Amino acid sequence: MGINLTHCVLERYPLADKSGSLSCAPMFIISSGRSGTTLMRSMLVASGNVAIPAETQIIHTLAVKFPLLFGLGWEGLTRTIIADFESHPNFPLWESNLTTAYRKTADLPRKERSLARIIDEVYMTYASEKFPNAKFWGDQSPIHTFALPYIHKVFPNARYMHLLRDGRDVVSSMVKRHGDDYLYEAVYRWKTSIKRINAFIKKIPPEQYLEVRYEDLVQHPEDTLIRVSRFLGIEYTSKMLDYWKLPSTIEHKYKTFHVNLGKPVFPTSIGKWKERLNEEQQSYILKQITPELKSLGYFN
Repeated sequence: MGINLTHCVLERYPLADKSGSLSCAPMFIISSGRSGTTLMRSMLVASGNVAIPAETQIIHTLAVKFPLLFGLGWEGLTRTIIADFESHPNFPLWESNLTTAYRKTADLPRKERSLARIIDEVYMTYASEKFPNAKFWGDQSPIHTFALPYIHKVFPNARYMHLLRDGRDVVSSMVKRHGDDYLYEAVYRWKTSIKRINAFIKKIPPEQYLEVRYEDLVQHPEDTLIRVSRFLGIEYTSKMLDYWKLPSTIEHKYKTFHVNLGKPVFPTSIGKWKERLNEEQQSYILKQITPELKSLGYFN
């Protein structure tokens, strides 16, 4: 007696958009963390021209997860991806309802289906609610710095803004937040972020990348934001410097380590590592990152 086997072929979908149906080329703010990315987010969204929600840190993980979900079918796949955003601890800071994203992605024509399009609909739903005049959306999640090839697979035309800060101040800020035991991890994160970004930018066109130094942002905020605005193709407005007065700046209301967002920009955080770190910690840091500091022009 023969046995009839039914072969089920899963319908597969690409990571990147192949139909030209995305709303924009998104922008990613990247760094090692504690380098001013949340400050930059607050400044940019204050203009109303860019929609950047509080960080969710998951896009790179979705690039890995997405192909594993094809068995759910397109509707089940989209619901799972969108639910990942909603389940993130920072999602309440978005103050957004993603019902529209669920509906739009479920009804997409076959040729427009991709992970990029799902993510695009999530961020555009947020943008329509919070920044209806925004020309494009962005993401501010430092963790993406360590998985840039995955981001690039999903959004090959994305732009990247690297917030670079003196590694000594970055490490001291991380230690202040997480405790002395975090010293070694903080050093590793900063060193690795520099290495990963330097390797990544060699693989993308120069017009897709901009380096912005934290020190320039806090010492010369207007000039720096004009340069950033030119890179992004938006008009600079003085509202960007009033971020601390506006309801679009929210992280300091929920996270104590973002308390300074409730104040005008100031430069006195530069060189804080000399006060925050003891001699032993300073010695360890300098031993570990002096070559990088020199190559970046920070060491003196």
